Amino acid sequence: MVMETINRPKTRLSIALFLSAFLVVSLSACAPAKLDVSNVTAIIDTRSPSEFAKGHIVGAVNFQYIPYVFVASVTQLNRKGVYYVYGKNADEAGKAATDLQSLGITQVTNLGNYDDAQHVLPLGVTK
Repeated sequence: MVMETINRPKTRLSIALFLSAFLVVSLSACAPAKLDVSNVTAIIDTRSPSEFAKGHIVGAVNFQYIPYVFVASVTQLNRKGVYYVYGKNADEAGKAATDLQSLGITQVTNLGNYDDAQHVLPLGVTK
């Protein structure tokens, strides 16, 4: 009796439509939400100046990540500020975020690489 119900075309179509809708909803839930930038002190791009010049997130500031040089460059940042950091890759941005935290800046978010940052920030890019 159960097999007869599943073999009916309308029932199979209903199951297929349900599964399709479920997958669409599940996948859209995985899409990253845009981050709020209303209270951000700065968006820091850690790529080289030439990469930054080719394109960057609107409003970002460029502090190239070179160990020790980066720390010396950002020592004057507001310790109570909120910072988003992105770079050539997530590792570079992560090192920069760790360096900022070592200076006592606690509100730091690693956005990953430049492409990742574009997906989570509600800002355009300059080229």
